[in-house]
Formats: sequence, structure tokens, C-alpha cells
Amino acid sequence: MEQPRLWFRSLTGAQWLILLIAWLGWVFDVADTALFNFAKVPMLREMLGADYARIGTHIDGLIQSVFLVGWAVGGLVFGVLADRWGRAKTLVVTILLYCLFTGLTALCRNPWEVGMARFLTALGIGGEWAAGASLVAEALPDRARAGAASFIQSAAAFGPVLAALANLALKGQDWRWLFLTGIVPAILCLLIRMRVSEPIRSSTGVPPVNGDLSGSDSSAGTPMLRKVASSWLSPIRNLFANSRWRRNVIVAIVIGVVGIAGAGTATYWAPNLVNAVSMGMPKAVIDTRVSYVTMLSHAGTLAGVFVVPWLCQIWGRKWTIFAFFLAAPAALLVGLSNPSYANLLIFMPMVNFFAIGVSAAFVLYFPELFPTRMRATGAGLAYNAGRLFSVPIPLITGALVDRFGGPLHGGVATAVVLTGSLYLLGIVAVPFAPETKGKPLPL
Repeated sequence: MEQPRLWFRSLTGAQWLILLIAWLGWVFDVADTALFNFAKVPMLREMLGADYARIGTHIDGLIQSVFLVGWAVGGLVFGVLADRWGRAKTLVVTILLYCLFTGLTALCRNPWEVGMARFLTALGIGGEWAAGASLVAEALPDRARAGAASFIQSAAAFGPVLAALANLALKGQDWRWLFLTGIVPAILCLLIRMRVSEPIRSSTGVPPVNGDLSGSDSSAGTPMLRKVASSWLSPIRNLFANSRWRRNVIVAIVIGVVGIAGAGTATYWAPNLVNAVSMGMPKAVIDTRVSYVTMLSHAGTLAGVFVVPWLCQIWGRKWTIFAFFLAAPAALLVGLSNPSYANLLIFMPMVNFFAIGVSAAFVLYFPELFPTRMRATGAGLAYNAGRLFSVPIPLITGALVDRFGGPLHGGVATAVVLTGSLYLLGIVAVPFAPETKGKPLPL
């Protein structure tokens, strides 16, 4: 009897190139996201001066909320563009966008400029996920997609580690240098532009999504603004017009909201906790501690993103997500209930295993829910709507941390309660999700 081949043995050179480029795009967008987490405390202390103790964490949470809005908008806008322009071309645009504005953050003089730079950075980061997920799903054979999802989502671990290594190399230095390292991924765009072509599933046999699917010019004479709005909204209307795709996108949005909010709570505030438990130590020591906690915690992320797709093949997509939605709030409660440097080193890997590891199921699952002509739109909407609905959480958390006297008090407990409540919503929603295990991509 012939033994089943490992998923990567059947990939062609062109498919390996697409997989590698999509992975690098994710590594660098996660790294650029994490650079802010390392720089934010010294940056805001410099910008706010004596006011940092009073409103610093509130401003921190406000900037993160703005970032989440940009992430959601970018995923939606560039998801639509990926269905119209093509996946590879959209990847180039989104990577250039997040590189440019990560680097320009070094020039910001106040929190409002930082917020604007983070919003524009997030547009590219959100769009890169939608384009990359669809590119990989369509370029690889069905039997390879679960393994590829593990490989791709490992970027969620390698990206922060890359940022942590940059933070270690620049420990004690001005925070601006960190943001300048975020320009480096722009080199990747040259490789994409020269070597990657559109996969067959997205480039042939499917009518383009251009607002008027009939191909007639019925909008002649319509004001330009209305034409543009119709062109952008048409793919979303098409998703919700069909009962099957409407149900899929609604359930996927709920799953995305829960998973993204849970992952974001722990990883975003961990550097604040390290700074709080290290108060009074030299900046170089604090930078080192933050880097070590980040790198060790993402060992848990790496384990999670490789285990989850394997479980998806055994348990199915929906029940794997369900199990991790049960375990993640318990890990958050244990890991953040008594923060100290030693405890953060021990428990953050456990938190990330469940809270971030489950995102590997999203890379595999969301593209399987939608047909080719609207796959990037649907996956981008499902994943990035989670960012949009997560917007109030860092804002509320930051305000409560300042209100209760710092991140070691009521603010973190409140964040855990808020996130735990969201996981309950996910636990209720997942049974209504369709199971896609063993099924081909819808055409």
C-alpha cells in the first residue's frame, strides 16, 4: 500500500516561492506591529513628560484602538482590491505601505502623529493578510493547505522574535531606531514583483468583481463618487446576498472577533507589565527583560500554530477552534492574575499557545468558506472585522489601568474579564459554523 506523501513533497518550485514570500510578508508585518510594543513606553514617556503617569496608558490604549481600526479597514479595502487587481500585486502595495509608515513613525513628535502613522501602517498590515491568505489557498493543492497554514502562521511567532532581537540589539538606545528597522521588508516587494504570478484559480475562469457583474455599462452617467462606492461595495453585497455565504461570513466574523481580541489583550499589554514590575531599573535592563519575555512567550505561539492545523485535520476546523476558545481564557486568567517577571516568563508561553495558536485555524478555515470570486473579500472581512470590533478593548483597558493606578491593578483584571466574556460569545457561535474538513475550496 502506498504511503501518503508529506504535504510539502508535492510542491513545485513556484509554489514554494509563493509560500515563502507569503510567510515573509507575515513575518515582517507582525514584526513591524511588535516594534511599537517595544518602543511605546519610552516613546510616550518622552512625549507626555510628567503627564505620562496620569494618562500615559490611556493614550497607549487609544493609539492601539486607532491601529485596530486601520487594520480592519485595510483588510476590507485591500481584500476587495485583491479580488480585482490580483493577489500578488496587492501584496506589493500593502507591504510597501506598512514599511513606509513604520519608518515614518520615527519622525513623530506627539501622540496624535503617532496615532496617524499607526493607522496608515495598519492599513497595509490588514490588507497583506487578506491578499496573502487567498494567494496561498489558491496556489497550493488542497492536500497541502493544512500544513501550509502551520508554516504561514508560524510568522506570528517569528515576527515578534525578530522585533525582540532588534530591541535587544538596540537596548538602551533611542526608541526611534526601532521604527527605522521596519523599513527593511520593502526589499521583499522587489522579489514579489519579479517572481510571483497570479495563481490560476484567481486569474482564469472567474469573472472579475468590478461592481457590475453583468459586464454592461449601466452606470453610464452616474456621478463618479457613486460609481466608486458601487464598485467597492458590490463584492460585500454579493457576499450577503447569498444565504450560504452570508451565514459563513457572519459566523467567521464572530470567530475572528473573539480570537483576535483574545490574542491582542495579552501580547499588547505584556511589555507594560514588564515595565511595571521592573520599575526603577536601567532602560537597558528593562529592554532586555521585555525582549526575553516576548521571545519566550512566542515559543508558545510557535507550538500553537503548528499543533492547531494538525488538530484541525483530526478534530475538524470548528471543534479545534471551540476547544481553544475554552482553554484560552483560563490561560489568560492564570497567566495575568499575579504578574511578576518570573511569572510572565512561565505563563506567557501558555497564554500564547492557546490565544494566538488558534489563529492558525483562521488561515486554513476562512478561505475555505468562500468561492473564488469573493474569497479575499470574505476572508479579509471575516478576519479584519475582528480588529474593528476589538477597538474598544485597548481603549477601555488603558483608561482603567490609569484609573486604578497602573497595570498591576484593576486594569489587567478588567481586560481578562472583558476578553473572557468574548470567548463565551465564541463558544456559543462556533457550533453554528460549517465544517470544511476534507472538502475542496468552493468555486
